[in-house]
Amino acid sequence: MFLRTLLMAATDKKQASELDSQFYHLMELKALRPLLHIRDGVDDINPLNILMVMEMPDDSSFFSSDNFRASALVTIIETLRGFVEIYDGLSSFPEMFLPIATLVLEISRQKHVPDAMKDKFNDVSQLIKEKAEETHTLRRPLQLRKQKPVPIKLVNPKFEENFVKGRDYDPDRERAERKKLRKLVNREAKGAVRELRKDNYFLYEVKQRDKELLEQERAAKYGKAIAFLQEQEHAFKSGQLGKGSGKRKR
Repeated sequence: MFLRTLLMAATDKKQASELDSQFYHLMELKALRPLLHIRDGVDDINPLNILMVMEMPDDSSFFSSDNFRASALVTIIETLRGFVEIYDGLSSFPEMFLPIATLVLEISRQKHVPDAMKDKFNDVSQLIKEKAEETHTLRRPLQLRKQKPVPIKLVNPKFEENFVKGRDYDPDRERAERKKLRKLVNREAKGAVRELRKDNYFLYEVKQRDKELLEQERAAKYGKAIAFLQEQEHAFKSGQLGKGSGKRKR
């Protein structure tokens, strides 16, 4: 998407395909200006030195020159070639790169583009078309997977004459013995759990009984104390408290 936007900045008009693109709603595409469009002849084409460009001031005249535009376009087309080689094996390669190939071909046909740049642009455009055709030839229409239905395995039942319920008829005696021991262990384990549950229930009842006895004793002591206090209070109010203890000495 970024490379496509840069290439669109090298055209002097918007294509109809770009107007119908699903990305055209983005603000940077609507307000895009032909900043990389070559207007006059180019003296020299050199690879773009990113470090040198970063050190230049923003108002440098180099950014408005055709030499800068040509260097930027050469860097873009070489980067695009690298991406074409990287994503060559994708099944969606034609949908990704064919719109860019059309844009590259349009830029190569501009009037002031140098011949050396035209060759590079045409080579990349042709490379994209060839790889897209290869991908198209390898595509196959979707179809249901052909697979024979797997038949259900049928097993003839085996009947035992003089069958006895609970008896193990496994021909492997060791396996039958292991099953018997495992069954015995499970039965003993269940019995142990049952006995432990009974013991826990018995201990719980004993604790509850002791607790009830303790509560009854505490209630009896409390009742006696309340009765004594009430008796003392009644005697105090009736004036009988301390009566009959003898005459008071003068």
